[in-house]
Amino acid sequence: MFVLHLALGGCLKSPPISYGETADTGGHIAYVLEAAAAQARHPLVESVSVVTRRFRDARLGPAYAVRSERMSRNLSIDRVSSRSTLYLEKAALAAELPSFTTAFCAHLAALPRLPDVIHAHFADAASVASAVRGLFGIPFVYTPHSLGIDKRAHGPGDDGIAQRIACERGAIGQADAIVVSSRDEAERQVRAYRVADAASRTFAVSPGVPRLNDATEAAAGILDLGAWLDEPDKPMVLAIARPVRKKNLPMLTRAFAASPSLMAHANLVILAGQHGGGSASGEEAGIVAELDLLCRSTALRGRMALPPRHVAADVASLYRQAASGGVFVNAALHEPFGLTTIEAAAAGVPVVATRNGGPSDIVETLGNGLLVDPTDQEAIAAACLRIVSDGALHAAFSRSGLDRVGRYSWPRYAQRTVSLYAALTGSLETASPAPRRIAPDVVSCAQPARV
Repeated sequence: MFVLHLALGGCLKSPPISYGETADTGGHIAYVLEAAAAQARHPLVESVSVVTRRFRDARLGPAYAVRSERMSRNLSIDRVSSRSTLYLEKAALAAELPSFTTAFCAHLAALPRLPDVIHAHFADAASVASAVRGLFGIPFVYTPHSLGIDKRAHGPGDDGIAQRIACERGAIGQADAIVVSSRDEAERQVRAYRVADAASRTFAVSPGVPRLNDATEAAAGILDLGAWLDEPDKPMVLAIARPVRKKNLPMLTRAFAASPSLMAHANLVILAGQHGGGSASGEEAGIVAELDLLCRSTALRGRMALPPRHVAADVASLYRQAASGGVFVNAALHEPFGLTTIEAAAAGVPVVATRNGGPSDIVETLGNGLLVDPTDQEAIAAACLRIVSDGALHAAFSRSGLDRVGRYSWPRYAQRTVSLYAALTGSLETASPAPRRIAPDVVSCAQPARV
């Protein structure tokens, strides 16, 4: 079986990944790469290709202009050019879909054989996959990662939210199957789109625990929290998230600052993407500026760290430190799944997590922390204080997370998704099917489906 993952937004390359480098380089990048790697190890899978958009950006480095990267014997990242050669955030990709679709069809036509299935990530990729199915007959699976109806329900929507929701509704309606990460996504979020028969095509398949560090990563200097904190050895309240409104980082910061008891027990450490040298823009720049102002305030000076840059080694180190009496907080207004919540569990760090979305499933499954209303500042602080001030409770949550985190497994994810692909394509045999070829002059594709 030949599996193709299609993901247009964000910065996709082989590890190490600089998460938070752009507004779109977040958890879905880890998901796509880990899922593809796990599927490439499955005995029924002959080859996996992660296809993304090719671009050049001096700030982001030359890796994203390389046409193909080989990650393992049967796993590659392949880049296809669209009309623009610049990096574009996901919200700006709509104008590129026609040219990308045409180029992607040419890419497929040049392959020795066509993929058996396309797994499209986000609605823009689903639009491309739908058009490709019309020409090549390749079924496609859709994973939304973050749905607009939930975003609109839990905070102010951006100017394009209505169009985004319409695109997502189209993707849900057109996909041969929909794979989501949590029961909440399957039973509530997808159903909110009111698409006929969507429930019968939706499958909740939990991802595994992302790798915190990669053996090929060059040795990195671990963050010196002493440069920020007066008492760096105190337990930490740790948060790792992109600086966008839905992640609710200013609310967490204010909750911490408003609780003298919590500040007496712990420091606050926030990794809010890569924002050194004024690299953040738009919404991210506004959130970073707000966090920076709070960090410099009299109440929080010496009690809060807001490092402008970090690498994977820093994340792994902070999780290890937080395991000693600290707590990890995901106070997002809504969270489709919450990979960092299971990262924390794998490191033995108890969590305080939003009750809105996937973390409610995770905490129920792992028994590793407390759920809170993310709009309740006092509740966030009280939950953090309860964990960092009670050694027995901290130990119980830590042990439960460590004992049960194996329920989130990339091999299990690969087994379930490959079985789904096989059911869609009718290719349950272990032998490689005969290559499907297409004439090399068929290189133009229908316009993306209107969704």
